[in-house]
Amino acid sequence: MPYLAPFPLDPCPMEESTAASPDWSKLPSDVLTTVLGELEFPDLFRAADVCTSWRATSRSLRCLGIYSRPQTPCLLYTTAAAGPRAAELFSLADKKVYRARLPDPPIGERNIVGSSHGWLVTADARSELHLLNPATGEQVALPSVATIEKVSPVFDPAGNLERYDLSLYGEEPQPYAVDELRGVLYLKVVLSCDPSLGDCTVVVIHNPYRDISFARIGDEKWHWIASSQPEPPRYSDCIFGDDGALYAMNLLGGIHRYAIEGSTTTRNMIFKDTSPFIAHNLYIAKTSYGDVLQIWRIKISTSGEQEEIHTARVDIFKADFDSQQIVPVRTLGDDALFIGHNWTCCLSTKDYPKLLPNHVYFTDDDEYGLMDGCRDVGIINLEDQSANDVVSPQPWLNWPVPVWIIPSFNKIHK
Repeated sequence: MPYLAPFPLDPCPMEESTAASPDWSKLPSDVLTTVLGELEFPDLFRAADVCTSWRATSRSLRCLGIYSRPQTPCLLYTTAAAGPRAAELFSLADKKVYRARLPDPPIGERNIVGSSHGWLVTADARSELHLLNPATGEQVALPSVATIEKVSPVFDPAGNLERYDLSLYGEEPQPYAVDELRGVLYLKVVLSCDPSLGDCTVVVIHNPYRDISFARIGDEKWHWIASSQPEPPRYSDCIFGDDGALYAMNLLGGIHRYAIEGSTTTRNMIFKDTSPFIAHNLYIAKTSYGDVLQIWRIKISTSGEQEEIHTARVDIFKADFDSQQIVPVRTLGDDALFIGHNWTCCLSTKDYPKLLPNHVYFTDDDEYGLMDGCRDVGIINLEDQSANDVVSPQPWLNWPVPVWIIPSFNKIHK
């Protein structure tokens, strides 16, 4: 199985041909770099097997961090065969699996709580957050969990971290083991951009009440967005807009716009609450043609030896800002939608022809999901709400949860 990073592909045997053919190894290096740089990574890896010069150019593109061609999404997961220090990526471009060997702490021992712009957001056994790029092997530590509002570290007499206390409004703090807090605290993490581009803001939706905190890469602490209302907003999802602002949707479908400046924010409610009841599986996305969507994921439970919850349908509405109402969306047209722990996004199949138009690609993001049972992963056709597996049989372990990722070979440290 080919490896993504940080090592080059294992050599593959090549068949010799006696037929006369062009000597592709003689292509000028600048031309070859330009041509290979336009290929998606599965084709780039195959091109590396043409000859020694192509292999060297392919390796240089990736190792130097100058390979920036947009990639078709992949499903990232762990398997018993790959071991705890590697992840596998199922490419939707060529329906093949690639393996990435990753730095410590082992990916199999982390929680995955976000995926944006080619980077995973993971929580380690001490409940600390890290950014991790599986395509390059780069890793960045984020501010300590102890700086998140309502979280208090508790130390034993020797000064060792013993546990964390999570404060609830008007109630006694709840104690959590060091490795237990991550499963309770983090709901979703979103990035404003690829960290390799600089000035990246990281936003965390977290408990106790689905609050939002943010930090820039390099900050020493998280900045909590305090609510000016008696009741906390309780956010379900958030995205960054083209204007650089954060757009957060609450559990009632309302949308708040946050302009982030330094360690402060300015909030405006731009779309009123539209749901008559709290909806936990609610997402916000922007189509390739500019509409803002409110996405409802409807789950049902199945009985048997072990109860399982799976996605039965996905209902999509357009947020009409003029009327402050939601309007049913019958089709996404050429767009494909991705939901789960990943940054919720619509991609045009005109730009990503291997994707299915008017389909929803989903992964499990149940905050109360257990390590046992089958993970809720698949593809839904919005035309008739029929569902299909991404891969069958499912090869992944149940923990950490599988997640969509758009590989990025850009590097922070070039």
